[in-house]
This record gives sequence, structure tokens and C-alpha cells, in this order.
Amino acid sequence: MARQYGALSGLAILLIVLNHSIEFAMSAPGASTGDWQSNLLTTLKALGIFAVPTFLFISGSFVAYAAQGERPSLSRKFMFSTLRHIIIPYLIWSIVFYILIYFVNDDRYTLTGYLKNLIVGYPFHFVPLLVFYYILSPILVRVGKSYYGILMLVLIGLFQLALINLLNPGYLGFTFPASARILAVPVLRSTLADWAIYFPLGVVCSLAAHNFIPWSRKLKWVFAGLTLVLFVLSFLNAFSIVSAPLARFLSPLPFVLLLPGIKRDSIPLMRLLERVGRRSYGIYLTHLIVLSLLFLALTSILTWLSQFTVLASALFFFVGFGIPLLLMESVAKGPAKRMYRYIFG
Repeated sequence: MARQYGALSGLAILLIVLNHSIEFAMSAPGASTGDWQSNLLTTLKALGIFAVPTFLFISGSFVAYAAQGERPSLSRKFMFSTLRHIIIPYLIWSIVFYILIYFVNDDRYTLTGYLKNLIVGYPFHFVPLLVFYYILSPILVRVGKSYYGILMLVLIGLFQLALINLLNPGYLGFTFPASARILAVPVLRSTLADWAIYFPLGVVCSLAAHNFIPWSRKLKWVFAGLTLVLFVLSFLNAFSIVSAPLARFLSPLPFVLLLPGIKRDSIPLMRLLERVGRRSYGIYLTHLIVLSLLFLALTSILTWLSQFTVLASALFFFVGFGIPLLLMESVAKGPAKRMYRYIFG
């Protein structure tokens, strides 16, 4: 597996924490809106669109690495172990989150409601999609290694575009007939509309890494330019300055195509990002709980801080990844280290 992906996983989780930190800070009573702080934070928050695609692409690459060989395949042991270390921590921290919002926000659900939340991925919405793709990964690897790999990506990309248009009628300039709603897969339709292509793309690109990496490096400035243009268009579309609704769905695509060609030593703060990247799934599952508790403190004790939205966002950000990181490292080195992967993945 490409050595730079550890640091890039760290960057992706930091973008997620940054996105949620800004959301919390800007929703606090008395937070500044409509000034330079708000504009700056809105711009930084928008960078979050690259995070989950990066995770899914790297996860697909990990699967391809695990299946390497003359005839790539995935063992049952690998599949069972991987799914276990995704699902069990997800269940643990989802339950902790539901207990927290029950006591803090008085958010209550029926037993059926809690089960529905777990199935659809509330609040960890990309986990069900990750599980879905891991279950399908033996097929993705088999097809991805063959001549049909590119065809598979094209079909998945077209399916994603169809879902986008189904969930957002008119995005492609037309609407589908009502019968096309059958394509809207229950539970996963919104996450597939956002990110369907990225896990399979990671599989195919990594299976063909010897050909794809030189291509990625050769076209790096093309991919970087496309990423910037599409990101700016998505930002302008959000403020109704231009009409480019597909830009937010498309902008992560050239970005992830850059990733295989990035050299590990060229990544700033590489060691820190790798340290964070090793704990990225655990940080993802725990940071919302930490941020929720900090938000409670901010709105009840540190009320003055909410007026300084940038400062509050910075506090949320550093606490949001710092506390989970320290917690995980202490568990990994302590007497409960054998349980680490069942708790944090």
C-alpha cells in the first residue's frame, strides 16, 4: 500500500474535525455571522467535501493491497476481521452518542428509531457505505483486476449521477420518471449519491498502481487545477453566485486521482499526520462526543468565547482531535490494549 496514505488519512480526519468544529462554533448563541469570521470559517468548512472521498479511496486501496498477488483475492479471515473492527466500534460509540444526546438534548427515540439510526448511520453516516463496500470488495477486486475494471467504474459513475438527479430533480437538466425511483437504494441512497465512485476507484487504481502512479504524477497539475476550479464553482454555487450544482459532487474526483502520485516525503507535517492517520477511525467515532461536551461547556460556562467564532472554532478543532488521540494512545499502551481494535477500530 502506498506509504503516503497514512498521512493522507490523517489529513482527511482533520478536515472532518475542522468541518464539525466550525459547525459547532457557528451554532453557538452569540456567534458572529455575516462578518470576516463567518466568511473565513465558511470557506474552511467547505474543505470538508474532500475528506470522506479520501477515506473511501484509501480504504479501497487497502483492500486492493490485501488482495495482491497473481490472482488477487480476499480471504474470509481478512473480511471477517475487517468488518468486525469496523462494526463493533461503530456500535459502541453510536450507543455512547445516543446516551449523551438523551441526557443533554433530551433526544429520545423508540427502540425501532434507535435501530433505524444504527442502520442508516446516524451520526456516523459514511460507515454503512464503508461496510457495504467491504462486503462487495471480493467482487470489486475480481472485476477491478480484469479488463472490465474501467467499465465497472463508468457504470458506477453513471449510477451515482443518476442517483444525484433522482434525489435532486433537475440537476442534470431533466427529471427521471417516477419508476426510476427503484434505483434509489434504501439506507445508502444519499451516501451513494455523494460518494459511490471513490471506494471502487481506490480498488481499481491500486490494482493497476504500476501504471496509474506515473500517470497520476504526470497529470498532477491538471488534476490540481480541476480540483481548484470545481471547488471554487461549488463554493460560488452555494452562495447562488453561479449555477454549478454538480461541482460539489465532482470536485473530490480529480483530488483523489492526485493521491497515488503524491510522494510521502513531500507532505508537510508528515509525522503528525501519520500519527493522526493511524487513529483516524477512532477519532471519527469519538470526536462528535467530545465536541458535544465542549459545546455544552461553551454555552453554559464559557459564553463569552462564542463571540470570537474563529477562536472558538480553533478550540473545538484542537480539543476535537486532541482528546480522542490521547485517549486512544493511552488505551493502546495500557492494560486494555488487547481490546483497542474492538473499541476504536
